[in-house]
Amino acid sequence: MSIRTNYEKWYEGDDYYWGTEPGSFLDELADLNPPSAGKKVLDIGCGEGKDAVYMAQKGYEVSAFDLTENGIRKTIALAETRNVRINAYVDDINSFDISEQYDIIYSTGTVQYLFDENKADFFRKLEKITRPDGVVFINVFVEKPFLELPPDWDKEEKMWKPGELFTYFADWKFERIDEVIFEDQSGGVPHYHCMDTIICRKIKEYVQTGTDAEKQVICFE
Repeated sequence: MSIRTNYEKWYEGDDYYWGTEPGSFLDELADLNPPSAGKKVLDIGCGEGKDAVYMAQKGYEVSAFDLTENGIRKTIALAETRNVRINAYVDDINSFDISEQYDIIYSTGTVQYLFDENKADFFRKLEKITRPDGVVFINVFVEKPFLELPPDWDKEEKMWKPGELFTYFADWKFERIDEVIFEDQSGGVPHYHCMDTIICRKIKEYVQTGTDAEKQVICFE
């Protein structure tokens, strides 16, 4: 069993480290790209599966992966408890290889596990596997000189620079972009995080050619 991340140990028990209530951002994503037949969702770094299971309950076809075997085990168990099906499996954000395209892709509290040399390739992959008009949600912890490192900071996590995340989506439509500082109780010790968040949409580009009477529309994905 991999011990690259402390979460492998923290996810061992029957209790859910992060609880089982879904993230509030999921309803915002569903409003931006409502569920319908064939709509697909990808959760990158799903942890113990609470968000992936919620999206399956809303009617999406959900795939989810995490580095931790215990996280995937509990994701599958939670899906069974909630009577939904999820394609959940172990994979690494630094090396995953996916050919399918998705209508919604999200990753929360995970991209700080990207090695520096893999960042550009990761975001190229996201663009490739997002369907036209698809929506991507990403958040990442960023460093501030007035905030201490969180007590449950993992051994392979790396703080990002403020605003760095947003530079990778310059050609997308920003649906939401923000930076917040909030208090957290994870690990049992009150502490603060600074987090950058982006929700963006992959827009089709249209070029019109021909005369006014004979318009052609070319769509580039």
